[in-house]
Order: sequence, then C-alpha cells, then structure tokens
Amino acid sequence: MATLEETVYRPPLENESALLGISLGCSYGRCTFCRYSDGNTPLQLLSSEMLCENLEELVAQGEQATRMFLLGGNVLAFKSRYLADIFRLVRRYLPGVTQFSMYARADDVAQKTDEQLEELRRGGLDTLYIGVESGNARILENCRKGETPEEIVAALHRLDRVGLSYGLSSILGLGGREMWRQNALDTAALYNEVNPISIRVMTLTPMAGTPLAVEAASGSFQPLTPRQALEEERLLLEAISKTHAPCLFVGTHVSNSVPVKGMLPRDRDRMIEALSNAIAGADDKDLAQDGAIGW
Repeated sequence: MATLEETVYRPPLENESALLGISLGCSYGRCTFCRYSDGNTPLQLLSSEMLCENLEELVAQGEQATRMFLLGGNVLAFKSRYLADIFRLVRRYLPGVTQFSMYARADDVAQKTDEQLEELRRGGLDTLYIGVESGNARILENCRKGETPEEIVAALHRLDRVGLSYGLSSILGLGGREMWRQNALDTAALYNEVNPISIRVMTLTPMAGTPLAVEAASGSFQPLTPRQALEEERLLLEAISKTHAPCLFVGTHVSNSVPVKGMLPRDRDRMIEALSNAIAGADDKDLAQDGAIGW
C-alpha cells in the first residue's frame, strides 16, 4: 500500500480494520514533542490516483473487513464534504465497509458544526482517536498543544451528543519531574469527565530535532526515569475513578517499560498491582527502553 508516511500508526483497537492511507502531516504542527513540530510538514492528501490504487490493492487481496481506519495525521481536519467523498469512494470498491475511524485533534471537532458531525456519522464515521496528551493546563501550554483542558472536554462532550465514539491518549512524563503528579491527577480528572471507549498511554521519549529534545539536553526539562514513569502511570490508574461504560486501558506502547492492558473498572486493581510489582522489583536500568519513539 502506498502512503506518504514511512511508518504506519494505528490505534490498537483498529487491529482488525482495513487500512487506507489518506494523508501526511498535521494541520497544526507545533507540539514540542512531535516529529511535525517544525511546521514544515503541513497536512497533505494522497492523490486520487494513489487512493484508487490502494483500494484496488485491497480488493485484489480479498479484503473483507467491515471497518476501515483512515491513516494519516488529524484526518478530521479535512472538509466534511471531502471526507464524505472518501467514504463513498471506499464503498465503490469495498461495499462491505460500513464504519470508518480516524485520528483527530479536539479543535478539529470544534471547527465542525453538529450538523456536519452528524452527517459524517450517518455516512459511516464511527470513532475518532484524539490525543489529549495531558489534562493539566500548564503542561499543555508548555508543550504548545494549542488546546486547553476545557476546550478538549467541550469537544468530547459534543461528540457524545452527536453519537460519535472516541478513544483518547495521553503522554506519561509530559510534565517532567517537576509536574509528574499534576500530570497524572489532572489527566485522570479529564478522563473522569468524559466517556472514552479506550484510553492509551505512552511514555515520553524526547525525539531528536524537536524543541522538547532541546529542552531536555539543556536541562530546562527533566524527563522521568523509567521507574518514575511507572509511578505516574500507577497514580493515573488509581485516580481514574469514573467510567460511565467499560473502557479499555492500553499501556502497551513500545515506549512503556511494563505493558499493561485491561478493562476499566474491572481490571484496574490487576494493572495497578502489575505496575507496583515492577516498581518494587527492578531498577531503572532494567526498565529502560532503547531507541527513539515516533509520535
């Protein structure tokens, strides 16, 4: 399959979905931890020829999935009319596809009217995956996320009203050693206000060439040790107290030194115990992860 990305990024819940590359880059491109932080990779589309070639390849492979994940940055930033055209194009090739999912920013939701979101839902949009990163206003400001916790929550409540599901993700260690407790507690507080079908956590690994990596090298930002990251993850789990429906917690990203996964609230204690055992039984050298992590 032809894509504009070197690496395919898809949420764990979409492991059975058909994949179709749509875009490269991000419409925002200023988050200090992100590979797009230089702003030189604007959100851009694959050509219609590439889209059709990819769909023909899926047909030739005998693709039978009824759900499709649209690969790329914050795909929801594209005009609703374009997304509806994509849905129709997919069904010309794969009429069995009934549901679509994609990445989005909270401000992509804010830029669309309820009517547009409802029209997309009727056209097959089912789930959006949104990186909240943190529930702490100062941390979001420091990493130049361009959104406040209040704006994120308001966008998610709008999705609830129009009947769209969403999975959320956040970054352990984004507050550094100075604000690790605030990051855990305020992110849990945000999760407690909304209704995600999944929560995915990743551990911050400053990427070479990003502003955050420069801050870490200068000492103005102090990343967590692997043990401290586990302590933050444990505190986050302990503080997620309000789940309106079963919610899958996924802490299996390659950046996480100890993988945990389970349903909230059912498996909360088991995951906390696994983290506590790792904290008690290993040192930072044992827990360290090698290599750069892409976001």
